[in-house]
Amino acid sequence: MADSAAQATAPAYVYDVKMTCGGCSGAINRVLTKNVEAPNAFSVSLETQKVVVWGPSLPAFDDLTAKIAKTGKEIREKEEVKDNKRLAELVSV
Repeated sequence: MADSAAQATAPAYVYDVKMTCGGCSGAINRVLTKNVEAPNAFSVSLETQKVVVWGPSLPAFDDLTAKIAKTGKEIREKEEVKDNKRLAELVSV
C-alpha cells in the first residue's frame, strides 16, 4: 500500500535508490505492491530518491532488498531502522 513517508513508523527500511524517471519509480512501486501487504505500507519518492517501507510485519530486509535490486535500479544506500527518531531524520532528508 503506497502511503506518505511522513506517516512512517519504525520498524522500517529506508533505501536511497537511483530513479531518473516515472518509469523507474513505477518499477519500484510494482515490486513493493506485490511484496508488501497491509498493515505494512510504503512510499516511493522520485523527487527525494527515497523508498521507505514500514509496518509491524515486514518481509525480511534482505529479501525485500533483493526484490528492489532485481528491478535493475541502483540501491545507493539502505538501512533497517528500528528507532522512530532515526527514521524521522532519514525521511526528512
